[in-house]
Amino acid sequence: MLLKLRRPNLLSVFLNARGTFLICCILIVCYLLFSFLTNVLLIPSANFVGSIPSILRGELWRIVTSTVYHYEWPHLMKNMLAVMVLGPFIEWKIGSTPFVISFFVSSWLGVLLFCFGFGGFIQSAFGIGTYIESFYGVSLSAYALFPLAILAFLIEKPTFSFMTKIVAFTSTLYYVTVGYWPNPDMSDIEKLVQVAHSCGLLVGLFCVLVILIIKHREKMFSFSSRSK
Repeated sequence: MLLKLRRPNLLSVFLNARGTFLICCILIVCYLLFSFLTNVLLIPSANFVGSIPSILRGELWRIVTSTVYHYEWPHLMKNMLAVMVLGPFIEWKIGSTPFVISFFVSSWLGVLLFCFGFGGFIQSAFGIGTYIESFYGVSLSAYALFPLAILAFLIEKPTFSFMTKIVAFTSTLYYVTVGYWPNPDMSDIEKLVQVAHSCGLLVGLFCVLVILIIKHREKMFSFSSRSK
């Protein structure tokens, strides 16, 4: 069995992506729940989404609700597509639990970085109208997948098959290119979104650092004990 897992094919990577499946199920259930709350019970969607002023006022619960809120089905599918394409490759290398935790934590930390780290810059650069604009945090998790995907390539075992490497590399390159392709005609809202996505990317790098430290902590401890 272990010999078969040393070089998994593309199908086995996707069939064993339980964490990816769990994330998609959570996003779908939350979409249905919020759709019921806003369309049937007529609760304003502003109660669930986040904004820089609301987060800075201390309404930190919006960090959680905004990261699983989608205003329409295509918005949900766009974010889920990145998870379904990149998630299985990342999960295969770092494990299901670290992947699921990294996905949601990166969104929460990305929102905090976006509001507390770039809030002043956004207000001065784009004006008060853009500053108070509502945001949805789950796309920050999607951009945090890029550093995690690179980490998946750098981790040697279990190795990918050649076809799996091609698909994983092409998918990562595509999403990075689409997300950061220069556009001189971007509106202030689109620039705001790109800043938010960059926060997700930075937090993704932080998650990579934490994962590397955890994976190598035994080596670090053994080295320190020998040096003593």
